[in-house]
Amino acid sequence: MNVCSAKTYTDCQQSDAGKNVLSALLESLADESRLVALSALFEPEGDYPHAPHCYSRNILLRTDSGAEIMVARWDQGASTPIHGHPQFAFVYVLQGQLQMEHYRETDQGLVLTETVIKRKGQHSYAAGIAKRFDNAIHRVTALAPSLSLHVYSDDALKGKSFL
Repeated sequence: MNVCSAKTYTDCQQSDAGKNVLSALLESLADESRLVALSALFEPEGDYPHAPHCYSRNILLRTDSGAEIMVARWDQGASTPIHGHPQFAFVYVLQGQLQMEHYRETDQGLVLTETVIKRKGQHSYAAGIAKRFDNAIHRVTALAPSLSLHVYSDDALKGKSFL
């Protein structure tokens, strides 16, 4: 496992059809089943930058309110720090295999609550408390080179980091 700090790219281009799917994803943040159905329609466009021993964040859409959609390209073994998210967080595996370790914050610190492996076509969804960035606390590790689609109700980089 290689915990790393991802590089963010904001110049990703999408076709009109791709933009329509992205807009529909943002409109569906509170509807998990619709997010899954729309994600299955998403077609990665172009080549997302490779970050050796890490992962890249490729912003496809960001609204004035901060909501964003991105594709993460993962090198095998890359891992995020343990971190939280805004109110809504959705991850759909497009390619590869991701391990997600979920945590709960307690007075004694973080407690690991479950570890799951997500493969192509599988997802993770969390609906938490608005205006907080400590929802859905987890760490993600790529068990294989992977590509994942992420939809957040606000800028994911605002998420609380747990070191």
